[in-house]
Parts: sequence; structure tokens; C-alpha cells
Amino acid sequence: SWVRGANLWVRHGREKQGVIIVVRRKLGNAVIRNRLKRQLRALCRKNNKSIPNSLVIFCQPSATQTAFSDLEQELKALLSKLAL
Repeated sequence: SWVRGANLWVRHGREKQGVIIVVRRKLGNAVIRNRLKRQLRALCRKNNKSIPNSLVIFCQPSATQTAFSDLEQELKALLSKLAL
């Protein structure tokens, strides 16, 4: 089941390991979508210890307008809820 935030939703993945980042075309053009994916990959590398083996991150439209630091705080909060 999904743990929902304002900009991101997360859940445990079905794969053995890895992080899957879902960014739909609806969120913007390729430049915007790729920037968001790069930011989320950087956050995953930075918070490597708190991320489970398999994770799915689903981006909401508001994520494209959100600052990097706010995305980081939200991802940390969602991962702590997911661990419970």
C-alpha cells in the first residue's frame, strides 16, 4: 500500500532490489521530468541507509514545482512512515 505525501507517494517494490521512480508525461515536458528524476535519484543516493532494498516513488504534479530541500524532507518523512 502507498504512503502518501503532498508531492510523492512511496511503497515497497515487488522487485528484489532497486528504486523505481515513476514520472508521468502529464507532469511536464522531458526537461522537467528528467530534472525531477535526477533530483530524486540524488536524494536516494544521499539517504541510502534509510531506503529499503526495493522502493517505488510515484511523483505527483506538485513535485515539479517543489524545492529540492522540501522534496528531501518529504521523502525522509515518507520513508520513516513506510518503515513502521
